[in-house]
Amino acid sequence: MNSSKKFNRRARVSIETLRAKIKIIFPIALLILMLFLANGFFMVKKINCTLNNVTCPKEIQTTLNKLLGTNSLLINQKELLTFIKAVYPVDKMNVDFKVFNTINVNLSGNSPFIPANVYLVKQLPVISMDQAPSTTDSASWWKKPTEELNSFISSQEVLGFDLWENGSMTPIATEEANLKFIFSEKPTPEIVSSIFKMTNIVNKYVDTSTIYIAGNRSFLSRPGQPDIIVGIPFDEGSLISALQSISYLATIKKDAKVIDLSFKNPIIR
Repeated sequence: MNSSKKFNRRARVSIETLRAKIKIIFPIALLILMLFLANGFFMVKKINCTLNNVTCPKEIQTTLNKLLGTNSLLINQKELLTFIKAVYPVDKMNVDFKVFNTINVNLSGNSPFIPANVYLVKQLPVISMDQAPSTTDSASWWKKPTEELNSFISSQEVLGFDLWENGSMTPIATEEANLKFIFSEKPTPEIVSSIFKMTNIVNKYVDTSTIYIAGNRSFLSRPGQPDIIVGIPFDEGSLISALQSISYLATIKKDAKVIDLSFKNPIIR
């Protein structure tokens, strides 16, 4: 009997101890389960990104993809903006989490960019027009500069860049662009900024198929029309005035190949 009582007493103690442990462990286990489920709700599975209200370029998207699988509540937005600025010149960022597992990243830059095909060469191409005896020579032996430049770049390695108003050049995946930038030395931010502004002005006043940049000159290709040459840097007021007069200038000399605006007064050749 004594042995039976001792056994029952020990059993009751063990049960009470187990119950006490369960009371402690169960809330902890429940909390861990809830945290696990909550983490699933905030786990980043999709990222929507826009820059100046258009889809973000691949470089930014690649940076943001590192957030996939992380907890959206733990994202350091200040640090994220620093990472993005390292690959693209943006000014502001807004992040919201309106839908579970999805974050929306809205970026704004200082201005729209201009895509360019860039050609880094050992030596700039020699244009036959520059070998003519005088600036008024329109002999048939020299070609339109844009034809020669187009032939030149066909054998060169091309790189993709976005040009920004502040003079930045951001590498991107190579795609066909209307701006062809040929240089033998890395351009300064001032030159890049000048090209950016010149391109926007030209596109506003003249229809061009392709713009070639070589050295300190830009060559505007217009099918069936004389090439237009613009010096870099340029005077904005003089350039706008000259571009507004292009249709008149093109009629002054029949069979003209070039209207050169890189001088104080336009030269027609």
